[in-house]
Amino acid sequence: MLDALYSPKGQKQSWLRHRLIERHELFIFVDYQGKQTLVVVEFLLKDYKSKMKKLFSCLYGMAILCGVFVLSGCSNKPSGDDKEELTCPFPPVIYLQPYGNFSQEEASKVGRELEKLLDELFNVALDCEVLPSLPLSDSLLNKAKTRYRADKIIRSMSLRANKHDIYIGLTHRDISCSIRGKDDWGVQGLSLIPGKACVVSTFRVKDKHDLPLVVCHEFIHTYFNYRHCPKDDPRCLMQDAKGHPNYKDKRGLCEYCKSQLNL
Repeated sequence: MLDALYSPKGQKQSWLRHRLIERHELFIFVDYQGKQTLVVVEFLLKDYKSKMKKLFSCLYGMAILCGVFVLSGCSNKPSGDDKEELTCPFPPVIYLQPYGNFSQEEASKVGRELEKLLDELFNVALDCEVLPSLPLSDSLLNKAKTRYRADKIIRSMSLRANKHDIYIGLTHRDISCSIRGKDDWGVQGLSLIPGKACVVSTFRVKDKHDLPLVVCHEFIHTYFNYRHCPKDDPRCLMQDAKGHPNYKDKRGLCEYCKSQLNL
């Protein structure tokens, strides 16, 4: 029932609020022992009565476990300047799923680099956890059996995914998808929007230092349901590669994408 999301450290919550509003969810600020806590609750108007019953049951249980708390607001944005820094008890986890010969050590390194990059871009502290390696089965191959279909890998991960966390597949093998009129186009990464999973391959990443940027690019697609940079800014991390990926000058988001994500 409760689907709590994380909140950025030391920054206003505008981009987080935008994300919640996009998902048609209700979020509540709870003041418990002097700490502001953000609790996000699924809220569908078509199921208003049953959802509200579950909501109050859930809050009642929280009151018993945590003691007395004061409900300080219930709106689409926090009131007052004293709620700029919030904490959330249930942040999403980024699960890294290595495939084939992509080692646990390599995945752990990607996780550390991604955590650092997300902290720089969004001022948030998220945890990356590495899952046990999985084989790339023949059922994930393309028709010619020459490379693996990125969309099939994502769908296989989605079967094991929960609705709260993000799952990122990692592989050294070549991956492809149907795009730009091509039935089987080789790509560095892919995310299906909307969704909770994406996949990245090192096969077409020429500079190893670009790998965290490619992973972050796919994470933004997946978590924010955000497509490519509408301004096609060559310095923007979310620029569409158009078959020729180049991350040389990409170390952040352009001002337009920042505004779209309410950063």
